Amino acid sequence: MLPSELLWLYQRIRPLLAWHLASFLCLTAASVLALVNPLVLMWVIDRVLPNRNIALLICTVTAIFLSSELRPILSSLGGYLTLLASQRTVVSIRKEILERLDSLSAEYHENTPVGARLYALREPIEEVAYFGSDLAPAILRTALVTAFTLSAMLILNPRLTALVLPAIPAFVLARHHFRGLLAERSDKVHATRAELSAFLEEHMSSVLQIQQLQQEKRQERRAFHFFADVARSQVKLAAGGIQFTSWTNLPIAAAAAVIIGFGAWSALRGAMTVGGLVAFYSYVFQLFDPLSGALETYARAQRTFSSIRRLQAILALRPTVRDQNCGPAMPHSTVCHIRFTGVCFGYKRKRDFLTIPILSIESGAHVAIVGENGAGKSTFAKLAARLYDPDRGSITIGESQVRNIPLKQFRSLVCYVPAIPVLFDETLADNLRLGNPLVGTRQLEAIIDLLDLRSFVASLPHGLSEPLGPAGCQLSGGQRQRLALARALLRRPRILILDEATSALDPPAELLLLHRIPEFLPGVTIIFISHRLGNVAWMDRVLVFHHGRIVEDGHHHELELSGSFYAKLHRASEASRFDNLP
Repeated sequence: MLPSELLWLYQRIRPLLAWHLASFLCLTAASVLALVNPLVLMWVIDRVLPNRNIALLICTVTAIFLSSELRPILSSLGGYLTLLASQRTVVSIRKEILERLDSLSAEYHENTPVGARLYALREPIEEVAYFGSDLAPAILRTALVTAFTLSAMLILNPRLTALVLPAIPAFVLARHHFRGLLAERSDKVHATRAELSAFLEEHMSSVLQIQQLQQEKRQERRAFHFFADVARSQVKLAAGGIQFTSWTNLPIAAAAAVIIGFGAWSALRGAMTVGGLVAFYSYVFQLFDPLSGALETYARAQRTFSSIRRLQAILALRPTVRDQNCGPAMPHSTVCHIRFTGVCFGYKRKRDFLTIPILSIESGAHVAIVGENGAGKSTFAKLAARLYDPDRGSITIGESQVRNIPLKQFRSLVCYVPAIPVLFDETLADNLRLGNPLVGTRQLEAIIDLLDLRSFVASLPHGLSEPLGPAGCQLSGGQRQRLALARALLRRPRILILDEATSALDPPAELLLLHRIPEFLPGVTIIFISHRLGNVAWMDRVLVFHHGRIVEDGHHHELELSGSFYAKLHRASEASRFDNLP
């Protein structure tokens, strides 16, 4: 039975099986040619030299030249075909892994370090690529050379060949014995490398902050521990390899010594020609040379199997938020009321964190969500945006439960804008068009004027064609938030969720933008989450969260005059409003 890892890999390489078959034929021909030189050498010793046959000498020289020339050509061609096929397979595997990662929900991405997620697209796939382009042909060459060499040895001298055969099962048994050890240590190597990758990803993205906090030495100490763990795992794998070498080389060395001794004794008795002994001697080393190099091949194969298991683990993941029992698409004219009924939600470390017995938000309403840190505001926003599904209860838009709305349509209806926007290393226009590729230049100009970005765009050397750099690193926080809001508005959603999405703007600019959103998107439902309460007065409604519950619900002025919890929050916000300016 083939290992499950090879069966998994076979499913990926099956579309390119013809290329691998052509490579196999080339490698087979090269392996057959490997038998020529010892046989020619035998003829030279046994026939050409004793008989002084010049014609046969010319033939043998020609045969040696052709076999020596064609063998590396065929071997290289087989390796080249395998490389082409394996690289195409790697591209498809990378695409498959990326598609799976893209499909996973917020629960996975928010709880898995970026480095750990990236690792699956790097080392394991590179290991699979090496297996396809180098290791698999090496294994195939070893198998073919072994099979053909044994066949030639059986023809030359069956008795001598019988002395070789016990070394092969001894080698196989030793390999089987150490397989578990090498597999375990290979998995450990991958695990430590993944941890190191995650740490370095986090470290390199935070170097400036680390410098400001003067924590370079602390981070370097942590890095040293990760480096040491990787080194230790590599050393343990190498130590397992040494044990493997010691035990597998023992039967090989013993068999080689016995064969040479017995062959020489047979030649002295006249049971074997000198040429036959030389040819057989050559075949012995031709047989055992690739077998003695099986340590590295086998250890590398175990690393490949470990890589495949990691890829299998990624592909086995399923999004927690996905299309379920989806009905037909909602008509465009659907009135997008939002309703929470008996909703409970919690994280792994905090069960039942958010509880909303019943809540209705009318279509086109402008609702502010306020509360202290950790009150559940962002969690509410993520549930409304369906980044998470509730543990219990239901959320409906119009007459449809959000679980029954196709995700593609839901994400065109609802747009979530976080506090820290995501910008890409593309042009300004490309970043704005990410949500709606069909947006024309006139619409871009309109949104730029709406969000007071005209002077910013005019300052750029290439205007809308200016690259923003990695993550828009040259922009201020306010500029990044304006661009993210502009991109969201160009999607023309029916429900817009702003999760501290204007926190980097000064309060007057924030208020102006909030007033302009309904002008650009008439009838849009706005859910506005903010710690600054000075700009929620114009909202239709304020929901006050406290410890994962809605404790107050009303208009700004009503809540302020009632001496409620909201009034205390508002007074505290006003007292510190200058400190909160960016």
